[in-house]
Amino acid sequence: MRLVPAAAEHSRSIAEIYRQAFPESIALFFPRKGRERLLRLLELAFALLFSVGAQGVLVQTEDGEDAGYLLYTTSQPGRARRRLFQAAGLLGRMAFRLSPLEIGRLLVNQLLMILTVHRSKKVPRPQATILSVAVLPAYQGQGLGTLLLDHALDQLRGQSVGLNVRANNPAGRRLYAAAGFEEWGSRRDLGGRWLMLYRRP
Repeated sequence: MRLVPAAAEHSRSIAEIYRQAFPESIALFFPRKGRERLLRLLELAFALLFSVGAQGVLVQTEDGEDAGYLLYTTSQPGRARRRLFQAAGLLGRMAFRLSPLEIGRLLVNQLLMILTVHRSKKVPRPQATILSVAVLPAYQGQGLGTLLLDHALDQLRGQSVGLNVRANNPAGRRLYAAAGFEEWGSRRDLGGRWLMLYRRP
C-alpha cells in the first residue's frame, strides 16, 4: 500500500469509495438514483470540497487501485476566494442532478445537524476538520484507516482537529480514540446520532 495526495481529479474514485463504504447514507438520501447518476453527483460534491480548499490523501494498492481516502480542511490561509466562481458552478451542476425530494431531505438533514448540537464540555474551535474517511469494504480491517489518519494528523501537526463520527460506528470510534480524540458533544441527523470529537494540538 502507498499514500498519494488527493486532488480534484480523484473525485470520481473518491465518489466510488464513498458509495461502497456508506450504503446506509446512499439509501437514506438517494434511494432511487441509478449508480451512474449517483456517482456523477458524488463526484461533483467531492470536486466542490476540493474547490473550496479541502485537502486529502488516498491509499492505493500495489496495482494502483484507490482503496481509501481521507479529506480534511484547515483554517490556515488558502486560496478559497479565487475559487468561488468554480464552487458556484459546481453547486449549480449539482442542483440540476437533484430531485426536489432529495434537495428537501438534504436541507432538513443539515438543519437538524445545526439545531441538535449538544455540548458536554467546552473546547476551542478546531483549527482543522476531518471531513470524510472511507475505505473500500474489501480492504476494511487491514489498518488502512489508521494509515490515512496518522498521515493526516502528521500533516496537521500543531493544529487542533475536530470531526464527527456516527455513534453506532464502533470501529471508527476506536480508531479516533486511539489517535487521541475525545468526545465533547453530539448532534443528530436523519440517520441518527453523531459524536463530536476533538484532538488537542
